Amino acid sequence: MNKKDLIPIILLVLLIPLWMVIDQKFIAPRFPSKTAAPTEQPADQAPATGGEAFLSESIPALMATEAAPVIAQPKAEEVLAKLENEKIQLELTSLGGGIKSATLMNYPKKKGGEEPVMLDFSGSTALAYEGIPGISANEALAVQTADDGQSVVFSKVLGNGTIFQRTITLGDGYLLTVNDRFINSGATPWNLPETRIQTGRMKNPEDMVAQKGISILGVDSYTPAGEVNYWGKKLHKFYGKSKPLSIDVVPLDMTGIEVDWVSAKNKFFIQILRPEKPVATMAILSSRETEGKSVVPKEVAAALAFKPQVVDAGTAHEINYNYFIGPKKYSILKDSGYAMEKVMEFETTGFFSFMNWLMEPSRKFLLVTMNFFDKVIPGGYGIAIILLTLLIRILFWPLTHKSTESMKRMQEIQPEVKALQEKYKKSNPQKLQQETMKLYKEKKVNPMGGCLPMLVQIPVFIALFTVLRNAIELRYAGFLWISDLSTAENLFAGSIPLVGALNILPLLMSLSMIWQQKLTPQAATTPEQIQQQKMMMFMMPIMMLFFFYKMPSGLVLYWTTSNLLMIAQTSLRNLKKKKA
Repeated sequence: MNKKDLIPIILLVLLIPLWMVIDQKFIAPRFPSKTAAPTEQPADQAPATGGEAFLSESIPALMATEAAPVIAQPKAEEVLAKLENEKIQLELTSLGGGIKSATLMNYPKKKGGEEPVMLDFSGSTALAYEGIPGISANEALAVQTADDGQSVVFSKVLGNGTIFQRTITLGDGYLLTVNDRFINSGATPWNLPETRIQTGRMKNPEDMVAQKGISILGVDSYTPAGEVNYWGKKLHKFYGKSKPLSIDVVPLDMTGIEVDWVSAKNKFFIQILRPEKPVATMAILSSRETEGKSVVPKEVAAALAFKPQVVDAGTAHEINYNYFIGPKKYSILKDSGYAMEKVMEFETTGFFSFMNWLMEPSRKFLLVTMNFFDKVIPGGYGIAIILLTLLIRILFWPLTHKSTESMKRMQEIQPEVKALQEKYKKSNPQKLQQETMKLYKEKKVNPMGGCLPMLVQIPVFIALFTVLRNAIELRYAGFLWISDLSTAENLFAGSIPLVGALNILPLLMSLSMIWQQKLTPQAATTPEQIQQQKMMMFMMPIMMLFFFYKMPSGLVLYWTTSNLLMIAQTSLRNLKKKKA
């Protein structure tokens, strides 16, 4: 590689810190990170209503000199309460004092339908305690609902003068605040046992099409040190060789580690549990599909585990936490604070974590830019992806132009290379290599110039793959014959032998790759090299067709558009050459 080839690479690398500055100065202020929990409505402001009313109007903070509040007897049958705003409707249950379901008003269940998505937790109530007799998921609590419909209080006498009180408050978004109080009104200390709460079980949407090798269901954890772990990619390993139907495990790396928050998610929706202080460890719960030999997770949940506590007589022990339940959308999660946007998996972890300085800002840039194009240019996200592809092509134009010119010069000196091969190939291979490199240097040819643009674009492609795979913005976003850019086209699903469904865009992508290679100058000299290039002309597109056939349409649209732009660029260059 000569020094001139380094110039465009250095310019591209310099664009990354420039983007980070733009992100900090202009984009990040639009999504301010919150450092404090949203204001919650105190339980003593929630007036008693109906047959579930408390006998006292409030449960004040218990002091040693105050008498214990009188708590209504819970009804034996299940009592439901409701919290709602314009974005979400929550159904709460007296059994365990948790959340039975969440309806997301702005997200339809099916394309073109009016019925909104509902996350159903009836089989495993979200936020119900485990390990405390009297308040588990199948035991009733008294219910009190505020007149404004924004908070619900659950309560129960646990025995020995101990009272449990939970206040759940909903603001104007997807973030709830939960205040749990264990009030010891007795004369002796009360031992709060080791306990835990968990999210509701997350399932894949009904119309989800599985993609081999891609983790859709996931559990994440985030520590106060800023370390994030995406356990969805490792779920199958936790099942081990025995492959039980369900697991309840703590990852070895997280044993005894207190977390800032945990999350359970599917492709588009998420729950996040965050204690006010990092005082809990985490656990992963999952059940798998029963069909097939491989482990395919069917449901996942995340749990927070709390250590035992001693509650002295006349005092109360409090546990406060935030609970986000809603869309896995970057702007909403960023605005909710507490680094919740990290569930988007923009951060590179594991072996390639050293590349995160490049990958994370690149993913943010791609998503923000795509949303910007969709906002200012009519036509939907299909047009936005095309414009994003065009922008990336413009940024990489110096490299692709340099590559094309390098391959052109390689083609021009092939007669001289061939002469050297005939002269030295059999008699002195070492001399052949020396003379060939000398010729490259004299003619200012870089033999690696043709591969360089492809290598540089790989990180961008990986970043875009992550963005388009997770972007809820593409859910049910149509373009031309494509009804949903977030998944494969799936035309005539179940009617096509072998592949199951017809996906037109991957076929067009493969044809565009063949066309592009035909237009690209070839540097082969020997008959063997020429034959190898002919094979590669078809093998590479066939291999890419295999990989991309069930990929999200938005990603295939990007790659196809990129190929067509490269074809246009090469055709213009060839036309100018022909005129000259």
